[in-house]
Amino acid sequence: MNHRIMRTLVACSMTGTVVACGASTGDTASSSDDSVIKVAVIPPSSGALAQFGSDTAKGWRYAVEEVNRKGGVDGHKIELVEMDTDATPATTLRAAREAVLKKGAKFIGGVMTSTEHGALNRQLAGMNALSFNSLGKDDALTGKDCVANAFRVVQSNTMDVNALAGTLKNLPGDKWAIQAVDYSTGHTAAKVFKEAAAKAGKKVVLEQFAPLNTTEFGSYITKLKSSGADALFAVEYGADGVAFVNQAVQFDLPAEFKAVLGFNMVSEPLFKAMGDKIVGFYNNVGYDVKADNALNKSFVDGFKKKYKETPYYVEADAYLAAQTLFAGIEKAGSGDPAKVRTALEDLSFDSIVGKVTLRGADHQLVRPSHLGQVEKTGSGLAFKTIATAQGADTSPQADPACKL
Repeated sequence: MNHRIMRTLVACSMTGTVVACGASTGDTASSSDDSVIKVAVIPPSSGALAQFGSDTAKGWRYAVEEVNRKGGVDGHKIELVEMDTDATPATTLRAAREAVLKKGAKFIGGVMTSTEHGALNRQLAGMNALSFNSLGKDDALTGKDCVANAFRVVQSNTMDVNALAGTLKNLPGDKWAIQAVDYSTGHTAAKVFKEAAAKAGKKVVLEQFAPLNTTEFGSYITKLKSSGADALFAVEYGADGVAFVNQAVQFDLPAEFKAVLGFNMVSEPLFKAMGDKIVGFYNNVGYDVKADNALNKSFVDGFKKKYKETPYYVEADAYLAAQTLFAGIEKAGSGDPAKVRTALEDLSFDSIVGKVTLRGADHQLVRPSHLGQVEKTGSGLAFKTIATAQGADTSPQADPACKL
């Protein structure tokens, strides 16, 4: 992690401030050619999720540069329209409307939180645009809040927790505490984890939630220490996760647990910020950078050559979202959103995570999930894959509440 990233994470974790940034940062190109297909990318550029937002944009940029070097998709060059948001629904919707209605984008990616996606989904039909979700995991997005113009390529909370559930019975600890972020994804993850814990013969003795951009976790840690729990399930993201882990160590909290299982809390960009204190922590791993398939190897090699760093799940899932869009355009033989939408339903294609299928019933991509454990390596920290679960085994049946 370079010094710029460290400054961003430290600033976010110390201040927790969010600055609204509704204006465009500018398009990556300025073509007016009708054959060009425009994709709006709208990740957060401030607040606790800013680094993940930057990396999401990087994954999309790499995918677009790569496909354009090969002549585009079905004869169309792809152009990114990069917009800013602060990860609040109102700001994100303003950016989406500007990108689609004023700048000519037909497709949207890079939106981060499930709350934003829930608001955006309701506007997609009116804008005649398709959204490709590579980050929002809330089950409702492919359930009661699903819409025909939205597709999710990242695993849902249930898919991730189902992958963990198969190994939960083998993890040390019988009495679990839950520490989660207080928005939809945190609550859904906690609910699904409790169900999985019960099936594995484990007991949840404490459940508590902290608002996004929390910088002081002292009161939460005090309750965790007095809960009687011997294991912890933690759902804190970005700078919030850094603040929680650093303060937990100050209180010697991890030493009281036989297992600390993070849910999207421990990730490669945060390894240096969190340090050796997270060695031994478990975490869901959505993307296996070592996946043995030709497309993944090409992606990893090319990404490392361009950016001098190994891609991780945020960048990889953004790239996968672009792969999904491109597969839909290719099959449709068109950049028209309605035709692409039809082409994508039940489409199977080869990707960086292997052969995947975009389920027509709820627009969820069926893909593998992994459990990893942080270990020391010669170059620092890395995930050791403990278990892998196939998408067919972790994906619940399509929610009847989803009416496309």
